[in-house]
Amino acid sequence: MRVLSSITSILCFWMNFAQDQPKNTDALITINKEEISVDEFMNVYNKNIQLIEDEDQKGIDNYLELFINYKLKIADAKSEGFDKKQSYLDEYEKYKNQLIDTYLLDKKVTSELLEEAYSRTKEEVKAQHILVRVTGQDTLSALNQIREFRARFLNESFETLKKSIHNGNAIFVEDLGYFSAFKMVYDFENAAYNTPIGEISQPFKTQFGYHVVKVLDKRPSKGQAEAAHIMITNKSNDTEQTAEQRINELYRLIEQGESFENLAKQYSEDKSSAVNGGKLKPFKSGEINSELFVDTAFSLDVGAISNPIQTKYGWHIIKLLDKKPIESFEQLKFDLDKKVKRDSRSQVIKKRMLASIMNQYQVQAPKSNTISTFYKKNKDESGWILNESLSFENQLIKIKNRVLSYGDFLSFLNNNSKTKKSLEDHYNTFLENNVMQYKKDQLPFENAEYANVLREYEEGLLLFDIMEEKIWNRAKNDSLGLLEHYKNNASKFISPKNISGTIARSDKKSTLKKVKNLWDKNISNDEVSKVVNAKNQNVIFSSGTFEIGSSLLPKNAVFETGVSKIFDLDASYVVLNILNQQPEKVLSFEDARGAVISSYQNLLEQNWIEVLRAKFSFSVNQNVLNELKQKISNK
Repeated sequence: MRVLSSITSILCFWMNFAQDQPKNTDALITINKEEISVDEFMNVYNKNIQLIEDEDQKGIDNYLELFINYKLKIADAKSEGFDKKQSYLDEYEKYKNQLIDTYLLDKKVTSELLEEAYSRTKEEVKAQHILVRVTGQDTLSALNQIREFRARFLNESFETLKKSIHNGNAIFVEDLGYFSAFKMVYDFENAAYNTPIGEISQPFKTQFGYHVVKVLDKRPSKGQAEAAHIMITNKSNDTEQTAEQRINELYRLIEQGESFENLAKQYSEDKSSAVNGGKLKPFKSGEINSELFVDTAFSLDVGAISNPIQTKYGWHIIKLLDKKPIESFEQLKFDLDKKVKRDSRSQVIKKRMLASIMNQYQVQAPKSNTISTFYKKNKDESGWILNESLSFENQLIKIKNRVLSYGDFLSFLNNNSKTKKSLEDHYNTFLENNVMQYKKDQLPFENAEYANVLREYEEGLLLFDIMEEKIWNRAKNDSLGLLEHYKNNASKFISPKNISGTIARSDKKSTLKKVKNLWDKNISNDEVSKVVNAKNQNVIFSSGTFEIGSSLLPKNAVFETGVSKIFDLDASYVVLNILNQQPEKVLSFEDARGAVISSYQNLLEQNWIEVLRAKFSFSVNQNVLNELKQKISNK
């Protein structure tokens, strides 16, 4: 997709995002019976007038002419079918779908979830849980089983339960250690953070099944650490030494001065980090499933190396490379926003948004648990049919003034019959899709900001395409036209007067006197620089070709070949050693090609605008314009 910023530059003045609600819908301009309001014109005028450097061009009348030219180009693009091209339609639809998501989000809910997530990144929960997986449709037996296990958890130890009921298949009894936000699915995270220390939650369901969670501790987050380690696994392949013996031997070598990084590369059995000298990805204290490893790493000073420790993974020597506290909300906000939208929290946003929209449009729809009374499987079970007592055309769902019939859902149902969903799930998807689509369809009428942004992007794409075809490509590919334009305007394509040599700059005039004296003796630039800068004189030498008018040269000076006098330049001084001067001269066609193309494009555009002003009827409402001018002058 074309980058929006590039289109913005093409539009020069008027392609900016509109943000204000319309206040004046009076028609200021009419082009081919299409009315353009004062509000649309003033929106872009107010936002772009400061970009015009020439004060003479800032008047409302001049800007109005620019705006009319722009709108005439859009009218021409539409009249020639640019808005029907598939490439345009695809790109416009893609942008529209991206844009609409930002306007459909419930900002209040999103903001609450961001703040909640940030508060949870600052706190870690230590927990154990029991999970009973749900198999097939038998959720009731799984719920009854987790209730039974919770009752036992209240009276029996974790170790006892693990031995007696954990099977690693349908039932899990696990010690989770410490964790913080985003490490568990959102429903589990909620249960853990909302359960007091020492208590066991009521049963709750996630995508994995039914759980209860026991919270053992809560503590402030230790922040983020960056560490390296050398690891020897508990099941090391070394037949001569045990893992403990090998790690102790490596630790002695480190104490004797050997490189931690080199030893990690050679001996660490964590191959993913060994190649980087043992360096691990930065981690927060709740992100590694070893409390001992985390506590050891965070207890070190930056640069310090731990004694060997043993975790369930093996033996480790840890080197702390860096340690940071939790960043502020503003610093983490962007990253948290991305995580919230990827996380199961996004379903919370979607659910609340859907409920709000259904209330806004007074949606009338049967409950999902009644939908099975309207539809049934056909005889060969290959699809669905409507019950005989109902009519295809009758209303099933009403979304404000849009009606969806029993037949509409039946078509959806049979088109998606291969998807393994229940009838209720299909119905919920159908309802949700249509409610959201209705909201999208109404958004341009309900949100002026969205409508303005979408319109400007639409026009930007059209302008880009038609300018590319009628001006840019035409100018580049018209070899004869370019050559003729060059011949007719050769005097415009001139290389400016320039000088070649060296400029010496310093804030001390006395220092430049030394430079001038040395140059007068034909001493080379390198030698001059060594002499004057050896004593920290801070002279800057610039060599090359410089156009007259360059900021490095004194203004309005008369230049002659040789060593110049010392000139004042702003708050410093310069002296020049001029080797050559080139007067102005007409450039050859090849040397001037870029400038010729640009000039020819301007000519083509001017001619095109004249054609457009004759091709399309347009008018300006003078009464509305006069009122507008009066309002602007009174500000």
